[in-house]
Amino acid sequence: MNARLTFFLFLLSLQTLAQHQLTGRVTDTANQPMLYASVALLQSADSSIVKGAITDEAGRFRMDKLASGTYRARISAVGYNDRYSAVLTLNADTPTIDLGVLTLDASARNLAEVTVKAPQSLVSQQADRIVLTVEGSVITRGNKAEDLLRYIPRVRYDGGTISVGNKANVLVLVDGRQLGQGSLASFLQTFSAEDIVRIEVITNPSARYDATVDGVVNIITKKSREQGINGRSTLTYSQGQYSRSSANGSLTYRQGKWTVFGSLNATLPSTSYSTQDLNRTFPGITQQNNLITLNRYRSLATNLSLDYAFNPQHVLSLRLNGNWRRDNRNTDTRTRSIAAPLVDSTIRTENAGLDQASVYDLNLSYKASFGPTKARELTVLVTESLVDVDASQLITYQRIGADEVASGPVTRLRILNPNQQRNLIGQLDYGTPVLGSNWRLDLGAKYVFIRNDNTLRQDNLVDGQYQFDPAFSQAGLYQEHTYAAYSNLSHSFGHGWSWQAGLRVERTEQHLTQSALARSYAGLFPSMGLNRSLSNGHSWGVTVSRKISRPSLSSLVPYRNLIDPYTIIEGNPLIRPSFAHTLDAVYSLGSLNLFANYSYIRDQMTTVLRADPATLVYTQVMDNLRHGHEVYLGATYAKNVTKVWQTNTTLMGMGNYTSSPVNELSRYQATGLWVTATSSNIITLPRDWKYELTAHYMSPARSGLFTQKGFGVYR
Repeated sequence: MNARLTFFLFLLSLQTLAQHQLTGRVTDTANQPMLYASVALLQSADSSIVKGAITDEAGRFRMDKLASGTYRARISAVGYNDRYSAVLTLNADTPTIDLGVLTLDASARNLAEVTVKAPQSLVSQQADRIVLTVEGSVITRGNKAEDLLRYIPRVRYDGGTISVGNKANVLVLVDGRQLGQGSLASFLQTFSAEDIVRIEVITNPSARYDATVDGVVNIITKKSREQGINGRSTLTYSQGQYSRSSANGSLTYRQGKWTVFGSLNATLPSTSYSTQDLNRTFPGITQQNNLITLNRYRSLATNLSLDYAFNPQHVLSLRLNGNWRRDNRNTDTRTRSIAAPLVDSTIRTENAGLDQASVYDLNLSYKASFGPTKARELTVLVTESLVDVDASQLITYQRIGADEVASGPVTRLRILNPNQQRNLIGQLDYGTPVLGSNWRLDLGAKYVFIRNDNTLRQDNLVDGQYQFDPAFSQAGLYQEHTYAAYSNLSHSFGHGWSWQAGLRVERTEQHLTQSALARSYAGLFPSMGLNRSLSNGHSWGVTVSRKISRPSLSSLVPYRNLIDPYTIIEGNPLIRPSFAHTLDAVYSLGSLNLFANYSYIRDQMTTVLRADPATLVYTQVMDNLRHGHEVYLGATYAKNVTKVWQTNTTLMGMGNYTSSPVNELSRYQATGLWVTATSSNIITLPRDWKYELTAHYMSPARSGLFTQKGFGVYR
């Protein structure tokens, strides 16, 4: 079915006509590229805005899918005078125009004289992505990068996990660069939202991105557009049931060909609190688990960047990120075993955990553009990450009565889990026009190396002495190599049509010493997209692709972790990767955007519980289901409703269906349907005060073999 749909879209695209394109480059008077300058295409007749774009780090901009007509381009940047191009005409004879280099002059105006009549809408929908523009917005005040994710339609951020709709494999980039996993987590938790310009979300990525990637989140950070030294500093404190405080600042030096940016972000001693309820059922017996976690943490993070522009066409960049974090987590768990209507026994488990981590991430990149119109582009990226984690747990559990009085012996154990991780990423991308200016070919290759040296040691307290427990202790060196190459061909047509098709090939090799895990697998991953911009400002797009999900290290290695007397988490070296065929569609009506997705997943990976009725012990492992179907559809309304009220509201319905053998069951079938609603509203009060009201609701839902209760929050 997917092959037929792909072939149909290919034939449909071949029947469309040529489309128009506008490109150019923006620099300052020192011939340095202008980063993140705004480019607006205006109707020549009435100066109404037709389309907009933002310049990249080389000062380039590009507008596709333009209708025939007569226009002018307006370029704007804070601290500079607006620049207008000459009148230009796009038609069949001139389908593509390159405006060349447009230079902006520094403005002598006092910024206090500028009056903003209405706030810019936070969210905009483009043919292939969602854009959240936050520069200067009230939602950046006192927030971190991770806090901004909850304002993006379809994006959910929960406990460090990011999903787009029902897609959980999301790649997060910072200024188009991939960080190591440890560095990424610290960046999201510590980087100030006030140093971010916008966030772009690609909901169904092309072959340019890894086949594991179901969505891309690209965080564009801020650098001063003015020459000289600029900086800022903030100190924030928030108080709910517990407190959170941070101090951060950034400094930018820009002179001639050099741009240096640095930020320091410190999370002062802070506290977070969470609860979780988990019910598990045996024949005739039910276990109820209630977990309360209190986490006291602090961290210090640095983000440094150095850019050297040989000229506007050739830029060399160096990024260095470092993070030091300390977490003290205390989890109190009550496990109640219930037979009939009475509580037969209750186990109280206290887990005192200490995690200390140091993360370093170094990225070197080179970007170049060639040719008469600078349309040929070469990008080389190399990233290396080092993570050093020292984790320990002290666990105590004891049987208690209904009156919370201890009624049995105390069991104590100690878990030590030091590990060192290394991640190396090398990537090369090259793009060039072919077969005329409306065709473009992108080629690339990528190599990813992961190394994890992990030790898990459990000691049981016996007669006042800790004794080594080999049943729950393991050590091993895990290594993974992934090799990839891709090609992607895109074409812009007339009447607002555009089309792209790509093919990616990947091969993965996995090795785990002191285990039987040693395997490799490869696959082909095609993708195709068709988009159209309509004359009334509306647009629609359809994309199809094949994806892969690889098992994580924690789900592969055969370590056994004792959580409480009834719960064990165990790795599964036999788990297989899963493959998915996905279809995405979006229709934009300006402020209102409609979207839908369908995915068919083979060998779907999920958490499975294996129960022992004799001991009431659950062993939790990752395993494969035969196949699954997932779907979501919804709408987003993002608009400045009035001069003082701005809303960003998303309503989404989701569903899934699973049919597969599970444990001793020859066939397990389950269906789930649920809804989510999120609304972020910013209200401008007198004297330029801002009030923010955010609400989120999710009905009871199902994921894999688990169900989740509904919940709602507002703030």
